[in-house]
Amino acid sequence: CRSQLFLKNIDEARRDAFAATIFSQNCDGDAHECLAEVCAASNDALGEMQAVKSAILQYERMEEEYSRPLPGADAPARAEAVKKRSHAAARKRELGFRVGKLERELRGS
Repeated sequence: CRSQLFLKNIDEARRDAFAATIFSQNCDGDAHECLAEVCAASNDALGEMQAVKSAILQYERMEEEYSRPLPGADAPARAEAVKKRSHAAARKRELGFRVGKLERELRGS
């Protein structure tokens, strides 16, 4: 998706982004973020906001999943879970700001 965006091929990027969300069974926040980037590149603010909100939901799910205790897990596995949980929380926070900006833009239109 992002390589197609880099090449300014919006239609192919959109197809790739949709395919990524479908293949991930709508469980990959990055696939939704890529779709949001495609929508932004094609000036589709509403589609961008929907994709960003979907990404936030996926990062919330990841954060919850990696917050669960890992009984019997070794230290590296626990450290990896903390790293993934922190990444999900950071992405969620950043995307929350983006949703606010998009909502303001859509209200102003």
